[in-house]
Amino acid sequence: MSLAERKAFYEEITMNAVGDTVEKLLAYPYGFHGDTGIRDFLYARLHLHGGKKLDFDDRERRPGFSTILLQAEAYTRTRWKNTGKKDKEARFDLALTHPPRFPDAQEYCHAEKLEALIAFELGKNKALKSVIDLDMAGRLAGEATRTTDVSKLYRELKHQSLGQGWAIEFYDSRGRSGAPIIKETLELCGSLPILPDGKKLVVVFVEFSRHDGAHHVSSNDPKVEVVLTKRLEEIGIAAGRDPVLPSRTPSPPSHKTAKGSSKAAVSVEYVLAHRVRFGERIIRRSAMEERARASGYVNLDLNGRTVAQLHPHGRGIALVLRATSQDQPATLFEELPVDSLAGYAGTNKLWLDGEAHNSRGKGPAIAYLIPDAVNGLGEDAPEWQDVARLLEHAKKLP
Repeated sequence: MSLAERKAFYEEITMNAVGDTVEKLLAYPYGFHGDTGIRDFLYARLHLHGGKKLDFDDRERRPGFSTILLQAEAYTRTRWKNTGKKDKEARFDLALTHPPRFPDAQEYCHAEKLEALIAFELGKNKALKSVIDLDMAGRLAGEATRTTDVSKLYRELKHQSLGQGWAIEFYDSRGRSGAPIIKETLELCGSLPILPDGKKLVVVFVEFSRHDGAHHVSSNDPKVEVVLTKRLEEIGIAAGRDPVLPSRTPSPPSHKTAKGSSKAAVSVEYVLAHRVRFGERIIRRSAMEERARASGYVNLDLNGRTVAQLHPHGRGIALVLRATSQDQPATLFEELPVDSLAGYAGTNKLWLDGEAHNSRGKGPAIAYLIPDAVNGLGEDAPEWQDVARLLEHAKKLP
């Protein structure tokens, strides 16, 4: 098989296998155990579509013994550095490789030494910092940097002989909306310098919302996006792009404190995604200080004390008061169980359940759903007056 024939063959089985994987992700979104489960499924589909052509028989050296040209954990050619450590090799989740090249010595024909022609990186519910390095376009081949999914592929395309790099990132919206990550990544991919002829970077985002059952598929490659969307339509799944977010630049997902420890520092947009304008209207009404939390909610603070929170919800925004009280004001809004909120986890779970040290004896928090339709109403509408009453009540709670 010539190089051109092998490239065409790899492209065909890649598109078919990726289509199978995306279809499975959205047909049963909670059926995969992490990115390892996605990798194993894609690996099996590539073998199914590739068949015996993925076996290379080294007839001159070991007739009858084949090398598999689909490799899991295939090594990169670019060397990577971590601060204070030696150069190291990173690894792709999967790679379709070149066969051993004659007349290479036999020790260079081992599977671990094969060179990738198409490489894959896969992720599930990953934070932005694990998907892409925002400064990757200017990174040198050996510069100290994290081995994030998209940047690992891009740098191998840019500095080495890799032909195609595919990143498939899946979100099932358990506590983290993929929308701001998708927007940031696709915008950055669109601004990257053009790769040499014949090379390409393909980033595919797949998202399922447990709240409203919405499905989304988006890619920096319009042709790939169309193929995947049409394929899903054939099995009854409408999977359009994620809603377009406002053109605000989100804060980075994390930063280092003066002591060097990692501390969450995210923006309101990062948490509320395409409802950020809606959330900002509530924040202005509150006249309180907002603090977005990476685990999926926004604190509203009064004199350094959190008295209310905003949580993204499939039908709007959940407004959470610090604790229930006998004199809760009458409200137009539906009450939500606090354990259904996106930010119901970790230390915030204690706060919501009324079990935190500063909440004991005051009862659990109470959540109200402010539906999306309220964002289309004027400031004098009864619903906005109701929001203002709830916020004022939150300030008075002990």
